Parts: sequence; structure tokens; C-alpha cells
Amino acid sequence: MTGVLRIAALRIAALRIADGPFVHDVTMDDLARYHGRDFFNGLAQAFVVIRTATERLGGGGPLDRRKIRLVLGLDPPGVVDGFEYLTRAFSDRRVIVDRRIGIGPESFDGHYYFAVEYEGRRLVLVLRDGIVPEGYSQMARRGFARLLDADEMRVWSAGKRDIADRILERPVEESFHVEGPLPA
Repeated sequence: MTGVLRIAALRIAALRIADGPFVHDVTMDDLARYHGRDFFNGLAQAFVVIRTATERLGGGGPLDRRKIRLVLGLDPPGVVDGFEYLTRAFSDRRVIVDRRIGIGPESFDGHYYFAVEYEGRRLVLVLRDGIVPEGYSQMARRGFARLLDADEMRVWSAGKRDIADRILERPVEESFHVEGPLPA
């Protein structure tokens, strides 16, 4: 991933996630290779959300990915691939995407809202205002519709990396409002 994200991603410790009796160490580089595209902002959001859930719902020990349930306010490619790699929640049908949630900054396809349920407890993370630059959602809307020229595509791609770096290099509370753990 060198050259793709700034050094912030390289300093991030691997996330330990269990799959039954097996424990896997997952890095941002692993997520980027799996994803194969440039939606690093969504990958970073998924990584930080599950890392925070591990700390607060799992006591720092690895969560069993097959026991994680998600409620998301959006589902762009990086978010989907990040959570799928970490939790298998999409393929196992343990995720609800509700674009009408209306909590958190607006995205081109919903809101930056993430709820993780694990063993009867819930953790909610909502992206803070200012993490996503002004005008980014409009650019994303145009990008997904293939209405950007080459220069605009470079700006959009750089914006994805910048958002990812902001999320990865800050303490979680500076990027997200965090609520919980609460009863599910």
C-alpha cells in the first residue's frame, strides 16, 4: 500500500479478528489488496469501526466475525468490501443498510452511520462533521455516474486518500462520535 495512503496507514497495527477457532491479523494493506480499487476512505472507516468494536465490545480480544451484526447508513464500495473482509456480514446476511437513518454527515448514498452489534451489546459510531470535505459527496455522486473528467477523477481519488488518512491518523473520538456499548 506504500504510495497509496500516507504513512499513517503503515503505522496502524493489525486488527485481530476470529473466525471460529482461527484468529487472523488483518492490516489496511490486506483490505486494500482485497478491495482492488481506490475507495480507501470506506476501507478506513470499516477498519476503525471494527477496531473500536474490538476494544469496546470484545475487551481488546478478537471478535468472532460470524457473531458481528451491522446496521449501516450507507454502502459505497470501500465500506462494503472493508466490512465484508473483516466480518463476512454481507455474504452471511448479517447487515442492514438503511440510507434513511439520517444520522451523521450526508454521503452521496446515505449517512455516515455505523452500528455494530456483538453478543447482545451495540456500539454506534457516527462520522464527525468536517472529516469529509465540502463538496466531496457531490463529486462522488458525479463520479459514480461517470460524469467526471480526468482531472476531476484525480481530485476525487486524492480526496478518498485524504479522508482515509484523516480517519487513520486520529484517535477514534476525533473522527467519530462514539456511543456505547449499549444493550442491543
